[in-house]
Amino acid sequence: MSDVVSITGRISLLWRDVDPYHGDVILLSLDTDETLAMNTFELKGDLARRFPEGTMEEGDRVCVDCIADTIEVVNQETGETSDERVAVVADVRVLGA
Repeated sequence: MSDVVSITGRISLLWRDVDPYHGDVILLSLDTDETLAMNTFELKGDLARRFPEGTMEEGDRVCVDCIADTIEVVNQETGETSDERVAVVADVRVLGA
């Protein structure tokens, strides 16, 4: 599935970190315009590096574009694997304060 889902809202929480495997990581939580829309997002690597400190802040309005991807999930109790569909952030646009 390559359909893009766009979610717009105001950043209520922005957390920056460095992951040993993915490099720069930004975690976003939004107060979304649409009730019950997905509201927590993770930006990794090149996408996170597009937003250095000060270019995106809590209170800014953003539009997050997500696409569906399939990942392999391992059940910790049984060791069995299964495929699961997850939303992956494809792009983020800062709309202003």
